[in-house]
Amino acid sequence: MPFSTHLKSMPQGWRAFSTPVALVSGWAAITALLSWFFFSTIDDARLRVTTTHDVMMLLSQMLSAAKDAETGQRGYLITQKPEYLKPYEDGIAAGNRIIKQLEDARRTDAGQLLQLNVLKETWAQKINELRETIHAAQTQGPESARALVDSDRGFQLMDSMRATVKALESTERVQRLDAMNDERRLQRHFLLVSQFTTLSGFGVLLYLLVSARRSALALHKEVLSRQSAEELSRERSEQALRTRVMNRELLHRTKNLISVVQAIVRHQAQGERSPDIARYIKGLTNRLVSLAGTMDILVRDNWAAVKLDDLIEGQLAHFSEDIFSRVEVKAGPKVQFTTSEAQMVGLALHELGTNAAKYGALSVPHGRIAVYWTSEPAEEGSTVSLHWDEFNGPKVVIPERRGFGSRITESLVARAVSGTAHTDYLQSGLRWKLTFHRKNEHPFDENDPEDAIDVGEHSTGASGLDKT
Repeated sequence: MPFSTHLKSMPQGWRAFSTPVALVSGWAAITALLSWFFFSTIDDARLRVTTTHDVMMLLSQMLSAAKDAETGQRGYLITQKPEYLKPYEDGIAAGNRIIKQLEDARRTDAGQLLQLNVLKETWAQKINELRETIHAAQTQGPESARALVDSDRGFQLMDSMRATVKALESTERVQRLDAMNDERRLQRHFLLVSQFTTLSGFGVLLYLLVSARRSALALHKEVLSRQSAEELSRERSEQALRTRVMNRELLHRTKNLISVVQAIVRHQAQGERSPDIARYIKGLTNRLVSLAGTMDILVRDNWAAVKLDDLIEGQLAHFSEDIFSRVEVKAGPKVQFTTSEAQMVGLALHELGTNAAKYGALSVPHGRIAVYWTSEPAEEGSTVSLHWDEFNGPKVVIPERRGFGSRITESLVARAVSGTAHTDYLQSGLRWKLTFHRKNEHPFDENDPEDAIDVGEHSTGASGLDKT
């Protein structure tokens, strides 16, 4: 059976379910390929840095070997003692070995190979000069050997070797600097591409989830239009059950994909010594866990509106078992978020908790945090203010640069709820405030499939996430 025919024969609900899973799987594969490409190119740049360092060390050792051989020659000519011939022979052997290592290291570099051939030829002439002098001393006497030394031929050959080595070292320094610059540039590009693919992937996932739920609503309404009142009640119950099963299966598949992405990134980052990449991997992993936690709450509540107090508890509970002995949550009026709003507010709370554990009130034994929200009457609804206040923490230092975490706690979360967010770095502790408007809405019935499906259709949070 052709695949298109098989796809049409599938129930509409499962077709809507398979599409997001296929797209998210493709996104994970693209992320893995990009990670592999960048880590491979970064490793290549690091190998070039290491190779240039090794070549420069070999060039220095080459001059030392030539000096050892010449020292042994001079000692033998002066004393006529055979033991001086050992450093002479050792120096020649070391020089020959180093020439071979240099040729192996630069066999693909035509320019450096040309210079190495000059060094190799000069070294061969230097060996002949040393051997001729020693042979003259052994067969014709010291005076004949001294005459050869006084001709300055050995001195000129050493000068030629030093000049060639200096030219080779100069080229290696340029190549080393280029490789280091390539490594830093690739690391910056990797961080930007990874950030983009992560955010775009979750934006696509959220869009597909909303599309799938809209398709389920259309199917549900079509069935309702053809059934009697008695069948309507039974169908509503069955539809709600199918929706819950599909939601749980979709959550399970999505969390599995999140785990796969975490494993891919961690595996590709094994052996990386860059602190920037290590910090990015840890931050990415924690934010994925935060998103998964918010999705747990959404599925638990049948994709209904998420309560603010549930969202706070879900995002802070994983920090430690006794976290709420140090974080005082003062419950305010009932506040609910749509699906897309809950995703971004959850990320902002997670980011605040992470920063508090690293640098703020939770990083010291006596630090405390107060989380509370208030509501003031406004036109056609109310204005809600959510506060995060830290006390008794270490000295507050204003960050020198604004990273991605600051974007989450300020511009991104404010855009998601169509409000404003502001952070104050006071001496008494960090203060964060999120202000947004809530309209007066009809009571939410979580047992009504239409309410469960319609929540979040008019939210601006998903579009805000896609544009990041």
